[in-house]
Amino acid sequence: MLIKRIVCEVDTANAEAFAKAQSEWEALSHVNGFIKQAGGWRKTIDGPLTAEIISVWENREAYDHFMENEHDSIYDDNEQKAVILSLEVTLYEEDKSFVQDLLHNPDIQYEPDWTVLKA
Repeated sequence: MLIKRIVCEVDTANAEAFAKAQSEWEALSHVNGFIKQAGGWRKTIDGPLTAEIISVWENREAYDHFMENEHDSIYDDNEQKAVILSLEVTLYEEDKSFVQDLLHNPDIQYEPDWTVLKA
């Protein structure tokens, strides 16, 4: 199982635009090898907002195929790039318990509209 953890900083003025764009990743539900994606806002005191998104893939091969063939069209179409101050991506090859820990982080206020499930 491959897990992709995405952490983005977004200024407060663009929070709504980021959230709207994040809710437009529904196309993932039809991608071979995709399992689930969820995310939300990390609780912060000051400064830019931090969004954290976790996506789960069957394996590295499926993820790489998605990145090479489908990712950019979704990302470009939803115009999310324009509202992100910084972006950090980490990939993990882990088991289900690790995924559950990431998807149930008490420091993140999960947004239901950001959840995508395999169709």
